[in-house]
Amino acid sequence: MMRSAPIRHRGVALILVLTTVAILTAIGVDFSYSSRVSLKLAENLRDDTRAYYLARSAINLSRLLLHFQKQVDQLGGQLTQGLSQMLTQGKSPPAATPAAGQAIGAAAPSSSLGIRLWEILPIDSNAFGALMAGNVEGLSTEKPSETQPIPAAGGDKATHSFGSFDGSFNARIVDENSRINVQGLDGIGGAPLATLIQLRAMMSDPKYDFIFDEEDANRDRVRRDDVILAMKDWIDIDETGSAFDPTNPTQFVNGFTDENAAYDRYEPRYKAKNSRFDSLDELYMVRGVNDRFMAAFGDRLTIWPDINAKLNINTNDPQQMLTNILIAAQNPNDPALRDPRLLQTILQEIQLRKMFSFFGMSAQDFVSILQANRIRLRPEIDPKINGNASTFFGSTSDTFRITATGRVGRIEKKVTAVIRYDDLLGKMLYWKED
Repeated sequence: MMRSAPIRHRGVALILVLTTVAILTAIGVDFSYSSRVSLKLAENLRDDTRAYYLARSAINLSRLLLHFQKQVDQLGGQLTQGLSQMLTQGKSPPAATPAAGQAIGAAAPSSSLGIRLWEILPIDSNAFGALMAGNVEGLSTEKPSETQPIPAAGGDKATHSFGSFDGSFNARIVDENSRINVQGLDGIGGAPLATLIQLRAMMSDPKYDFIFDEEDANRDRVRRDDVILAMKDWIDIDETGSAFDPTNPTQFVNGFTDENAAYDRYEPRYKAKNSRFDSLDELYMVRGVNDRFMAAFGDRLTIWPDINAKLNINTNDPQQMLTNILIAAQNPNDPALRDPRLLQTILQEIQLRKMFSFFGMSAQDFVSILQANRIRLRPEIDPKINGNASTFFGSTSDTFRITATGRVGRIEKKVTAVIRYDDLLGKMLYWKED
């Protein structure tokens, strides 16, 4: 019997070894990659948490600053009351300037000293580090404009040590009382009329015609007054469309239409809220309010102050100052009010009055500047016909929006809070984390 040739297994072991090595290499590479990804995610989560709490620190520092601001305002009120009593008793204060005397006579007990701490003292890690180090000269008083976005924390690549890590933070405080409160459309007394006039003045410039002459994404063309009526219908408690009646003291009356008729044509359909706004972004739900509208007017609108609060004329936003002038004017469409030289003169006088008036600029001071420049005033505020400037304007604020940013490494966290004065560090009205 012949034997079969022996089976040769030479090379099989090498194949097994190579296969095993390839499998182990793939597993090792995957494990290494997963480990690096998990480590990076953990680092990002760690930096995200650190950046968030840096932003919260900026919020808390801003609240502390506003607490001091409230004390400064109360001190101004006490000084105003004391000087007013001296004047009524025939004891005039020595060497009182005409501007100060005028402000004293028109000031209310809640008048401030005209000192706005949030515009003087910066809230950022640069200033905080300089303060803690005792380097007062290192404090920067340069503040971002209300019309400019807040710069990113550490945007200048400057970071500071916070124990075991480096980071930065900053915050910007905005006076909400210097903006037009759309909630006033559903207020009591003269609030609806005042808000109506303010909104009309804000939108009166012909350069905004394109916003109201073109159809929006819902194929809806909405006029200026229709937007105001839609805002009113969104927050009032009934489901009847509002209309204007010049003979009515508030100008608003119930019409004969369904306030949801326009929304029934939208995709998807929805109804008016019939309650107060919860955020400024909710305005986008209102008929006629779109990206173009908010780009033009969003920085001059608010929903946070008290529904009957007055519009504070002590703003540093030139655009809002111009709007305030149009609000006070008898005819906002007067061609004289489009003269840039006249407007520049008025703005300069306003800045000078605010700069040299110890008690800040009162509503009556603002009206007197317009009178000196021969601006015809609305009868509601014209003192020559027994008008009162406080009908539309105030000179103090109690509600503020704080936008804070914290940054650690490449991670940035933004927190927005709205605070209203109370006996502690302010009542929290709104909180948003981005």
